[in-house]
Amino acid sequence: MRYLAEHLRYQGNREIFLEIEAAAGRLHRKMGNLIPGGLVLSEYNRRYFGKMLANPVRVLQRFSYLLFLALKEWRKPLGDLVLVDYGGGCGMLSFLAAEAGVGRVIYNDIYDVSCRDAARLSGALGVGVKEYVCGDIDTLIAYLNEHSLSVDAFVSNDVIEHVYDIRGYLGKMAVLSNRAISVVHASGANGKNPLLAWRFRKRHLSYEYKDRSLTRGWKQVDTLRGYLHARREIIAEYRPSLAPEEVERLARITRGLRRDDIERSVDEYLQNGTITYRPDHPTNTCDPYTGSWAEHLMDTAFLENTLRDEGFSVATLSGYWHHMKPFHIRAIGKVLNFLIRVLRKRGLCVSPYYVIRAEYNG
Repeated sequence: MRYLAEHLRYQGNREIFLEIEAAAGRLHRKMGNLIPGGLVLSEYNRRYFGKMLANPVRVLQRFSYLLFLALKEWRKPLGDLVLVDYGGGCGMLSFLAAEAGVGRVIYNDIYDVSCRDAARLSGALGVGVKEYVCGDIDTLIAYLNEHSLSVDAFVSNDVIEHVYDIRGYLGKMAVLSNRAISVVHASGANGKNPLLAWRFRKRHLSYEYKDRSLTRGWKQVDTLRGYLHARREIIAEYRPSLAPEEVERLARITRGLRRDDIERSVDEYLQNGTITYRPDHPTNTCDPYTGSWAEHLMDTAFLENTLRDEGFSVATLSGYWHHMKPFHIRAIGKVLNFLIRVLRKRGLCVSPYYVIRAEYNG
């Protein structure tokens, strides 16, 4: 079983290609030896990790690709590198990096439950990930400063589409290192793929207008209220003197704002009779309590330009369709992958995710 596409070995360091390929095979075998019922995990990550175990090849192919993109230009030994897995979830990318021989792997996630579960999984799999930082990008930067660390590679998978202040977040990438750094962000919120964009717009509307019921494995920090309903409640509680029609109007035009910014907008309205903020997309919406976007559909050109403004060289790449179990779906994936290789960046129209790869020379 191959975890990396053969053509990739000629697009970077062949030795790193082979190290990652071999590491993915070893990690796959370790995953196969696990007894899921014996793992002490939260309901949230039991469900999340269970999906990975249902198709580990697909998971390892994607993480192998992202890890290769982050490491392929490095010429110093892997054992000398510092890598951050940002928003690491179950920790699989961290485990793969450690298995491949990266010297210092720092797992990071904002959700404390995932931080604890990743450490437990690391022990169960026997991989050497020892550093776990629980918090946002500012918490990570504080940790790096405290330990006098500079990051060589920064990788995140399906995180960037949930970050509230994306411009502020990307503006901190260069602060992670006082030397060269490679940054890889992958996101399934690929608005260039018409089918995916349609699915995510439907999801936006559902999150915006419908309350959800509590299910097993629900991430406890997420609200179950429809986001519009939640904003109504925030505004009415913050300024009870507002008329119902004012609350309704403000709730609708503050779509995409977190509670602190909603309250600032309400104060602006009370002072000026209007607010300057308007949603810049017909459906994008976020949890008003946490600011976590519901699969934020963004223009990749905006992400590229924001990183270029910070001094990075940037490229947007098309993600590949990784291993699918049904044969006919796998065959379709091979055809689509051929198109993605031929079309390169234009292949985003048939790609399941996009990758923003950036380099900063310090």
